[in-house]
Amino acid sequence: MEKIGAIKNGKVITPFRVIEKGIVIYKGKSISAVGQEDYVKIPREAKVIDASGKIVAPGFVDIHIHGSKGRDTMDSSYEAINELATFIATHGTTAFLPTTISESHKNLLNAITAVKTAMRKRTDGAEILGLNMEGPYINPEKRGAQDPDFIRPPSLKEFSEIWTASNRTIKIMTLAPEVNGAKELIYELQRLRVVASVGHSNATYTEVDDAIKCGIRHVTHTFNEMREFHHREPGVVGAAFVHDELTAELIADNIHVHPASMKLLTMAKEPDRVVLITDAIRAAGMPDGKYKLGRQDVVVKNGVCRLESGEIAGSTLTMDKAVRNMVKSVGLPLHTAIKMATINPAKVIGDDRKKGSLEPGKDADILIIDENVNVYMTIVKGKIAYKSELHEGYSSTKDNCLEQNSMSLGSVGCSPAGLEI
Repeated sequence: MEKIGAIKNGKVITPFRVIEKGIVIYKGKSISAVGQEDYVKIPREAKVIDASGKIVAPGFVDIHIHGSKGRDTMDSSYEAINELATFIATHGTTAFLPTTISESHKNLLNAITAVKTAMRKRTDGAEILGLNMEGPYINPEKRGAQDPDFIRPPSLKEFSEIWTASNRTIKIMTLAPEVNGAKELIYELQRLRVVASVGHSNATYTEVDDAIKCGIRHVTHTFNEMREFHHREPGVVGAAFVHDELTAELIADNIHVHPASMKLLTMAKEPDRVVLITDAIRAAGMPDGKYKLGRQDVVVKNGVCRLESGEIAGSTLTMDKAVRNMVKSVGLPLHTAIKMATINPAKVIGDDRKKGSLEPGKDADILIIDENVNVYMTIVKGKIAYKSELHEGYSSTKDNCLEQNSMSLGSVGCSPAGLEI
């Protein structure tokens, strides 16, 4: 028998509307009702969570993340990907795309196989929705922290082998549209319904415009490792600003992009065309020190990741912090920032029918947070993947429970991932 859960007394951000003292009910893995308390009846058998003073929101969807907590997609093991999935759930991510880097054909196949295995076995945290391939068909002039030894021209033959090995699970591929052979690959990606993304590219505005006609629809970490904007040559950044066909990723850590530039992007694009990502590497959730990105050494100081050459190399960002920064540094309303971390990325990869918003019929991927986007609870497809430690000002006594079959956030403590309500 499917278990029924209900969350009440919180401010519900769907994120299309805000419901004061709303109720979210889910049965098994899916949401069954969302609305005001006067119009939604909680079933008697439901396990009730009291979210008084808190916000109930959709789980975050991170479509560009390499690693966290000392593990990386390129570790090519189920255990590494599971630990990554478990860690990011503690920061509100309920679904994600493990992301590769430019590597040898063999190592890419190993990583892809591990992701495919993790999708089949499932994780103890955030759900894997597919794979994001960043490279290897990029421009060496804009390689950033990508290993130059593994950057190569696009190959339809190689990609065909990769596509077969992935069992059709690749959702996004980053490439430079100006390099020889890119247009043919973009056409192929469009045919296979893989999102072709311009990134690590020195393309001119005209070259991006031509690539859009071939099927480019997305921009990888906008502003970073691409031809900059100039008033006589708008470049990739200018194309991202003015083309509605393009959705634009943003690493909102206040390091990769200045807050004024983040605000400029949100002013240039419609709110549903900006997508928050972390681009996190294995150093996320870890202390400062030395880490590996592929074969390359990364030095992390004050949370900033750099190659020994000084080049920025991924981030230590988490999705909750990205949303928080869009509110505090850019000045966006919370519901708009949440939209950029939930329904927007889900739409990019075509998973918005099940992910990205609190609506009946969608997966029960639910967060309980506060106004500062501190995560109190993460629910993945109806199961609690994370509960926070007690926060200051909240009691742990059972008296806070509204009824015998209730759970108050005041009594939330650490729990193992995957606990059913």
